[in-house]
Amino acid sequence: MTILIRPYVVADRAAVVALVHELNLFEDAISGDRAKDLKAAEACLDSDLKRVERDGGAIVVACDGDEVIAMMAFVIDQPQPYLRTEVGQVGWVAELVVDERHRGQGIGTMLLEEAERLARASGLRRLMIGAIAGNHIARKAYERYGFRPAVIELSKDLD
Repeated sequence: MTILIRPYVVADRAAVVALVHELNLFEDAISGDRAKDLKAAEACLDSDLKRVERDGGAIVVACDGDEVIAMMAFVIDQPQPYLRTEVGQVGWVAELVVDERHRGQGIGTMLLEEAERLARASGLRRLMIGAIAGNHIARKAYERYGFRPAVIELSKDLD
């Protein structure tokens, strides 16, 4: 299998929406709060595309031949005044999903390497990624790649 990492193009839309939908379903099984319809997946992709256009970054896909089998949204945050200048602006892996049939083959690592390359090319010194509480597989994979916990977010549902 030869995997190609390349920029997202409009012709990839249906495949990427399907991947984001797969991610939403997977995460909903853990969190119970993800929207499970295709419209939500479309809105997520559209939000990522707008954020990339506004703030910088890229949407990239991993392909096996002509088939899109994974995607990643890399976005650049606005500088945060509470951080030291050298790390005040960070890159975020906002979405990362590998089709279930292709997991465990190093494709996620390839996408993280691309995120790191994009961050360095943008002059950034920090890369961030999130994993929902309970997604131990993703968290362990990210920690193996070199990420470490930085912020713990807490939530409380209100009536």
